[in-house]
Amino acid sequence: MNVTFADLVGRLKSAGRVGADDVLAMRREFYGAPQIATEDIEALVALDQAAPDRGPDWGDFFAGAVVDFVVRQQDPADYVDGAKATWVMGVFAGALTRDGGVEALIRVVETANEVPSDLALFILGKIKAAIAAAGKVDADSVALLKRFVFAGGGPGNVGVTRDEADALFDISDACKAGSNDATWPDFFAKAVADSLTAVSPFKVESPEDALRDEAWLNKREGAGDFLAGMARAPDVRGAMHDILHPFSDEADEWKKAAAEMDVAEAEAAAITEEEAEWLIGRFGGVGLGEPEQRLIQLLKSLSPPSIERLSEIMDRAA
Repeated sequence: MNVTFADLVGRLKSAGRVGADDVLAMRREFYGAPQIATEDIEALVALDQAAPDRGPDWGDFFAGAVVDFVVRQQDPADYVDGAKATWVMGVFAGALTRDGGVEALIRVVETANEVPSDLALFILGKIKAAIAAAGKVDADSVALLKRFVFAGGGPGNVGVTRDEADALFDISDACKAGSNDATWPDFFAKAVADSLTAVSPFKVESPEDALRDEAWLNKREGAGDFLAGMARAPDVRGAMHDILHPFSDEADEWKKAAAEMDVAEAEAAAITEEEAEWLIGRFGGVGLGEPEQRLIQLLKSLSPPSIERLSEIMDRAA
């Protein structure tokens, strides 16, 4: 661990305050070392929890440091594997600040190509706890939820998962009496409807495929390979096909992918019996708030439910 950095963090913890000059000094020491040490990140997490007075520069530095260490420096680069996820959940197990710990975790999901589902659930729980503790869904909370729900590295990629929809219902229940932001009901309705009627078109390349592609790009033909290629008989038939139909292979590939996506979207659009049971359970027996009522209106406009039980309860609730 950087001794100077450790001393600086220790003094700031004792003072309980992190100003702009302090962030600049920490940034200089933190990135001046050849590599980021595990102990340095753990010290920053402890400082985030110990210093109640944090300037606006703190959150960006802290979140950036966590992303640089977890996503970029540790192998596999750009991915969060099981070992990384276990470490993150251990270090961030305590109470987190919205501008520090929560922000850092969201940026991990935004930056990484892929994170394990258990880490995504852990981060979702931290976000939900922070919003529920405030008792209201303000504009910043809506922005945090949007960033996490539609982060490319999450389990649903840019789609909304059942776990995320459940969390939105939990937040709505916890903040029903709060002075919520005007954008909250609309976001809630669209996100939950997305989990029921849509499928994400975005698929992340696996770490193995990424390494294989990188190895192919880095491969260089030597002089012997080049001469051997010249000695081989030319593929006249293949060359003529490429000349006469230069984009046929690519077109066929895109047609197949588009057809598969059409089938997946059609299957997702229909509300299944299981989805209806889940939604009815989430509505519960109490009066519905504006977010739930907006969801009912949206579902009716998207695709009238074919399942009788769901249709009946939506009519009663509306």
